[in-house]
Formats: sequence, C-alpha cells, structure tokens
Amino acid sequence: MPQAVSIRCERDGEETCRWSVRTEIPEMPLVLASSFADPADIAAYKRAIAEGKTEEEALKVGDNGVGKWGDSTACDDMPMCALPPEDWMSKWGPGTNARGKKVSVTYRGKTVIGELRDTMPAKAKITNGAGIDLNPGFAKAFGLSPPFLISEVEWEWA
Repeated sequence: MPQAVSIRCERDGEETCRWSVRTEIPEMPLVLASSFADPADIAAYKRAIAEGKTEEEALKVGDNGVGKWGDSTACDDMPMCALPPEDWMSKWGPGTNARGKKVSVTYRGKTVIGELRDTMPAKAKITNGAGIDLNPGFAKAFGLSPPFLISEVEWEWA
C-alpha cells in the first residue's frame, strides 16, 4: 500500500537534532473488487424476472444493468463503478451529487479513471466483502473477464 512519509528534524539546541518520522496511511485502503452488470449478471436477473420473482428478489441473484441514478451500467466502453453509500454519501451527501463523480481505480499497477454510476448495499450488508463493484468497462480496461472478485484494489476520488 503506498504511504507518504515525512521526516522532520527538531532542534533541541545548536548541536543536536531529534528525527521524527510520520507515516500517513492513504485515505482509501486496499479493497476487494467484484464485477457487476456483466452479461451473466444481466442474464441471471432476467431469468429471475421471467420466473415471476420480484425486482428485489431478482436483484439478489443478478443485476438489471441500471444504476442508482438511471444510468446504463452494463456497457464495456465506459468504466463505471458502484460504491457503498457510506463512501459516496460521506463525500457528496445524499441525492444525486455523487452521480458521475470521477473515481480512480488501481489494480496491479494500472490506474483507470471511471465514474460512479451505481451504489452498493450498505457495508454491513455486503456479503462478498467487496469494497467496490466494477462494471464491464473497468473489467475490459484491466483485462479481466467477469465474473470476478479480485483483491488489492485501491480506489480514490479523482
């Protein structure tokens, strides 16, 4: 995990110097990332609806490809992500202010800038441990094939 280190000399007198080291932990830790709105996810959602499941039930087994703010998230030509509401609301507040905000995602040394276009469940309700969901656009940019759950992903507001 990248860290910023600052070293400071504090003078006790003319001849002595005490060194202190301060390590700063990045604002956003490394997280697990999962895929969402990929073709298998969309197909599972559609199957559930065809079987007579409710929207809520279908979303438990798949994704409809429509983000919180009505955006189509199932595309592979634009990186989009979903974050837990605690993360985007703490920065942008409730409502639509967070929609489309730039998010920088780094995986295996490669950084891709995308947009926040959906929300995840509250952190306490996330069952797979993911801290960010990546759409087919992010998957393509990172050379990944959904479905996936990958570790050591870093994200921050761009």
